[in-house]
Amino acid sequence: MGKEHSARTFYAQFLGFWRWPPYSDDPAVIIAQYAALKRQIPLLYAVLIITACAIVLLYRNHAPDAVLTVASGVFIVISTARMIHWLRLMPAADAITVEDARKTLKRTTLAVIPIAIAYLGYAFFLDQFGGPFEQAAIAVCVVLTAIGCIFCLIHLPQAARLVHLLIMLPYLVFHLSQGNAAFVLIAFNAAIVTTLMIRVSQNVFDGFVELVTSQTQLALQQQETARLAAENRALAMTDALTGMPNRRVFLEQMEAAIAESRDAGASFFVGIIDLDRFKPVNDIYGHAVGDQLLVEVGERLRSLDHESLVVARLGGDEFGIIAPGCEAEASALGETISKVLARPFAIGDNVFAIGCSIGFTTFPDGGTSAADLFHHADYALYNVKSNGRGGTCLFSYELAKQLLTKTEMETQLQIADLDSELSIHFQPIISLSSGAVCGWEALGRWESAKLGKVVPGEFIEAAERLNIMGTITLSLFDKLLQDVKLLPQQQTISFNLSAHDIVTSATVDALVAAIDNSGLAPGRFVFEITETALMRDFATATRNIHRLRQHGISIALDDFGTGFSSLGYLNRLPIDKIKIDRSFVQDLDEAGGTRILQAILEMCRALDLECIIEGIETERQGSILADLGCQFAQGFHYASPMTIKQVPAWMLRRDMAATHPPIAMRSIGAS
Repeated sequence: MGKEHSARTFYAQFLGFWRWPPYSDDPAVIIAQYAALKRQIPLLYAVLIITACAIVLLYRNHAPDAVLTVASGVFIVISTARMIHWLRLMPAADAITVEDARKTLKRTTLAVIPIAIAYLGYAFFLDQFGGPFEQAAIAVCVVLTAIGCIFCLIHLPQAARLVHLLIMLPYLVFHLSQGNAAFVLIAFNAAIVTTLMIRVSQNVFDGFVELVTSQTQLALQQQETARLAAENRALAMTDALTGMPNRRVFLEQMEAAIAESRDAGASFFVGIIDLDRFKPVNDIYGHAVGDQLLVEVGERLRSLDHESLVVARLGGDEFGIIAPGCEAEASALGETISKVLARPFAIGDNVFAIGCSIGFTTFPDGGTSAADLFHHADYALYNVKSNGRGGTCLFSYELAKQLLTKTEMETQLQIADLDSELSIHFQPIISLSSGAVCGWEALGRWESAKLGKVVPGEFIEAAERLNIMGTITLSLFDKLLQDVKLLPQQQTISFNLSAHDIVTSATVDALVAAIDNSGLAPGRFVFEITETALMRDFATATRNIHRLRQHGISIALDDFGTGFSSLGYLNRLPIDKIKIDRSFVQDLDEAGGTRILQAILEMCRALDLECIIEGIETERQGSILADLGCQFAQGFHYASPMTIKQVPAWMLRRDMAATHPPIAMRSIGAS
């Protein structure tokens, strides 16, 4: 099998050798052939010039001078002209078209025919002159010239084969006809050598073609690699959804703006935009609609008419802006953006109104590095979102301090030992008609191991942001149930429920279960809720209120007058008591304030609601309220909030004061 394969291979190569080589159709190969010929054709003409000069020297004393001068002169002039033409007039390889290069290759191949015939005919003509030495010399010149031409045409195999055929075959026939054995032997030897050279030149040309093809493929691969790298860079720098610059570009642009502004002594501002009410759109209508909404937001931002404005999508529903200017220009642009994004978005059959919140900071006042500027703009944005969204905020270091305090408080609240750090304080509710303590309001307190005493309103807001309000409420209520057992049974206990608590059925169920397990009468408990808490989810809140009242627990509407108060609204609420906000007490010295409070009291009586007024700080305020017919009151005039351990001592002092009228006290003091 091995021998047969080798035989077939040799036979194929043999046939392939004698097959006339076609011109290449590969543009890269054609241009490469032309480039090689532009370097080598001048050498070919140089060989011909040298040959013509050598013939003149060999036959100057043997051939007619006219023949040598005219024939050799013509060869030298034509060869010199052609050499100059190729050196100076032929275009460079990178300046010629593929079609022109292909035509040049074919013309060069055809040009071989007259040149070979002319030179060989000239040699044959001179053979009649001179002796054996000159004849041998001319034979050597013919063979060497042929070999030189074949080498020069190695990158154009068609022309090289023509040289071989047009010179060596006639040369061999000529000497066979002359019958000189020595010259016949030289001719045969030359024919064999040049034939082998043709084979070698073909191998060289095949290697040349393979090299050019490989280089072309490598160049294409490099171009593809460069293209892919450019695409990857573009992808890495572009937001795939909106086509806007992404977060990476935003930070790079910020670095560039810092360098430019620092050198010029100029300022610029950075803004982070967060879309309001985007999440419900995404959740209800699907991500496809949400994505389209983001695209349209990006288009509106890019259409803003502002000098040197950089707009990028940072991710999710956040966008970033960079623009030259100061605080005033940032605020003006913020208002423009808010108006632009407040306009409704029509997507398909739906119309959406979203709006935005924006946090700004400026260079250099608000930071001198890209990281600081981004962080501070985010601080300002967080402040806007914490205060209800839908506005703009400019960063300041005082704001940062406040936010850091909030962040630290949230961190400590998450890691706090609630059992040891939370506590209950009690403030008495006084009957204005009898002066007796009829109940207590239980107030939650947090004394952090690291922060110390924390304002109740602040840690409650933080707990709601962290979604741990239910845990804190239940922890405080467990402590309350232990303390209540130390208070008289006829006294009611009021406990505040947050906005999160009243709409969370699990929390309400846990509170009811805790009361049942405590063995205490549900009728002693009053849960206080605010109007704002009810408005978060009125239907769920109302359902949970009914659940509590069915269990015998009373409901008080706290801070009445600060929310959405209306007669129709109150008539629909399943409540038992109203606690009037302290702000109404502060206006008691004015006639208008008294009339408003009296109207509220009349409304409570009409709705059969028990009324408690908060914030009593003076004896006169208590007297006025009693004269107006108010039933109950609480405030610092009666007592500050106290722990359960402090209640007995306070009760004792109060009882002692009640048994000694003020005149006696003055008498004792006087004595």
